[in-house]
Amino acid sequence: MTGKHIGHLRTWWYVALCALTLLVPRVNAAQETQVTRIGLPVGRSYPFRSEDPIQRVSIVNDAVAEVVVISERELVVNGRSSGETDIILWLASGRRLHWRIQVVTAPDRAQVSLAVKVAEVRRDALRELGVSGLYRDNKDVRVGTGLFRSDVVFDEATGDITLPPATRFMTVLTDFGADDFLAFLEAEEQRGNARLLAEPNLLVANRDSASFLAGGELPIPVVQSGGGQAGSSNVTIQYREFGVRLYFTPEILSDSLIKLRVTPEVSSLDFANAVLLQGFRIPALRTRRISSNVDVRRNESLVISGMISSEQERVTTGVPFLKDIPILGLLFSSTRWQRNETELIVIVTPTIVDPMRPRAQDQIRLRPDTARPARDAIEPRVRP
Repeated sequence: MTGKHIGHLRTWWYVALCALTLLVPRVNAAQETQVTRIGLPVGRSYPFRSEDPIQRVSIVNDAVAEVVVISERELVVNGRSSGETDIILWLASGRRLHWRIQVVTAPDRAQVSLAVKVAEVRRDALRELGVSGLYRDNKDVRVGTGLFRSDVVFDEATGDITLPPATRFMTVLTDFGADDFLAFLEAEEQRGNARLLAEPNLLVANRDSASFLAGGELPIPVVQSGGGQAGSSNVTIQYREFGVRLYFTPEILSDSLIKLRVTPEVSSLDFANAVLLQGFRIPALRTRRISSNVDVRRNESLVISGMISSEQERVTTGVPFLKDIPILGLLFSSTRWQRNETELIVIVTPTIVDPMRPRAQDQIRLRPDTARPARDAIEPRVRP
């Protein structure tokens, strides 16, 4: 190769290097263009107004979205079908905008956050009044009612009376100055208010189910017949849940309307109707349940109220016929009067949440652990 050819080769290398030098900044500028992601439901529009005139518009797939130019500074992007596409705008100032449009149907990739408030207000009143009498003379005549229906409360050696621990709040024991008569009076009154409140927040995917329980489990013994010997039986334990429970299934009909299937339930233990089984005292369950299918707008609340339960009970126990005598019948009877009033209120508020862009209240921000537990012990030793 002659010197002339070497000179031409050097010239071509210099020209190529200059061309690459001019192209590199342009490639970097293209890579530095920020891509803005825009989510758009099908059938919705995204309006845009620019401060600079729009010169050119490019869209990759107009079947997913279409661009309608309104004026030299305004345009509208319409979502047509599910999918992704890119839109690039060139402005008169030389600036370029790059959009990545994600068009989805309303139920796609959406979740429902349900805020629930369950409140139960209970008012109870209980009043008990009992009279126990004993008449006993020296001729072996004995008449007793209530506490004195037997001589279990009397000490055979000393004749003292031992009152059972299940007596009422106030007790009066007197013989009224007589030798053959003894009376025991007891009275009690209770009043109270209770409020049961649960505020769960549940997040579930569209058309999926979620449940919530604030309470516990009650062990219930179950007697099963044994398979080996005749007449033998085995006792197994089964657990029954109680407390505040919620089931719900959402279905997103549109970006503003949600169909909800809600089943709230409130249950509590009822020892008044308990069952005794082989020495086990099994309480009953007092349950109130609501099941409803409704259409609710997003961010609006549905209130289920008016579930008022009122129970009144009056039980009189005493000597037949004598307890029915006006005024004097109180001496031969015991009366128990009870009233229970409860009201249940349920408030549900559904919200549509995009899992790709969760709300601030749905995120837990944890600070990095910068503490050094052994720093205080190590620093004095490493210092010069």
